[in-house]
Amino acid sequence: MVDKKQLLARAWSSSGLARAAIRAGFGPRRALVVLAYHRILDIGDEDRFASDPELVSATVADFEWQMRFVREHFSPLTFRQVIDHQERGLELPDRSIIVTFDDGHIDNYTLAFPVLRTTGVPATIFLSTDYIGAGRPFWFDHVASILFRASEGPLELKSIGFRGELSDGRSRRFAASQVLGALKRVKESTRLACVEELGAQAGSATATEDDPAVFAMDWAQVREMARSGIEFGSHTVSHPILANVERAQLVRELVESRKSIETHTGRPAEVIAYPIGKRFAYDEAVIGACRDAGYRLGVSYESGVNEWPLPMPFELRRLAVERYTDRTMFESLLSLPRLFG
Repeated sequence: MVDKKQLLARAWSSSGLARAAIRAGFGPRRALVVLAYHRILDIGDEDRFASDPELVSATVADFEWQMRFVREHFSPLTFRQVIDHQERGLELPDRSIIVTFDDGHIDNYTLAFPVLRTTGVPATIFLSTDYIGAGRPFWFDHVASILFRASEGPLELKSIGFRGELSDGRSRRFAASQVLGALKRVKESTRLACVEELGAQAGSATATEDDPAVFAMDWAQVREMARSGIEFGSHTVSHPILANVERAQLVRELVESRKSIETHTGRPAEVIAYPIGKRFAYDEAVIGACRDAGYRLGVSYESGVNEWPLPMPFELRRLAVERYTDRTMFESLLSLPRLFG
C-alpha cells in the first residue's frame, strides 16, 4: 500500500523539485546529514528469508544508485573530518553527508564495499566486535532465525510474558517483531534469559554455517576496508541496549570494543553508535560513560539532521534508509529531511 508520504515523494521527485531544492540549498545545505544503513542484500522472496528483513536497507542496485546520487549532489565525509572541522572551528562543505552502517554484517564487505569503492564514497561502519570473525549470528538475527524455523504451534516465553502461535510466515514475522521489540526494553539479564529460553524451546532450529548471510565480516576484511578508506566505529562488544546494563558491563562494552577496533585497524575509533539508538536505549549515564571512554561523538537512531557546529555531539541524528525507500523517496528524504525523515 502506498501511503500519503510516498505519494508526495513521488510527486516532489518526478517534478524535478527535489533535485532543484538540493542544488539551491533549500534542503540541509549547512547541516550535517548522516545516513543510516544496516544491510545491503537482494533477499528475493521474503517468505524464504530466515533473518529479519527489516534490517535490509537496500538492494545492491538501489544502493549503487543511492551512492552515485550522494556523490553527485553532496559532499561525502568521514567522522574524522567532522571532528577536525569542529575542533578547528571551520565550516563544513555545503551539503555534507556521512554514510553509516550498523553491526558489521558480511554483506557490508561483499556487496556494499565494492559499490563504495567504485563510487568513491567513504563510509563508517559501526562494529559489534564480539561477532567479528566469530562465525555466529548476531543475537537479534538468532532470535529471528529461531522463530522462522521453529515448529508450528504455540510459543510461550515466560521471561518476557509473551504468548503466540507460530504457523505461516506472517505469524512468524509478527512474533519476531513482538519478541525483539520486548527484548529492547528489558534488563540485560532478562534479555539473555529470554534468548536462552527461546533456544531451549526451539531446539536446533537456529542459523547454521550454511546460512552465512547472518554472520559478521572478519577482521581481515575489516583491515582491508580500513586500508581503502572505510572508517570504523564502535557498536559495543555484544550489542546490548546500553541503558539496560549494569555500570561494569557498560564500561566494558565501550572500552573493549574501541580497543579491539583500534588494535585491528591501527586507526582511532572515536565515534560510537548506540545499539538500537532510540532515546530509550541510551541516557545521560551512557553519554557520560562514552565521554569517559574517549569517544568524541555519539550517534543515535533518532531521525533528523544535525546543525553545525554540533550542539549535541553525543546525540547525532540520522536518516534511516530502509528497503521501502525507493528512489523518489531517497531524493525527497535528502531534499526535505524534516518532512520525509
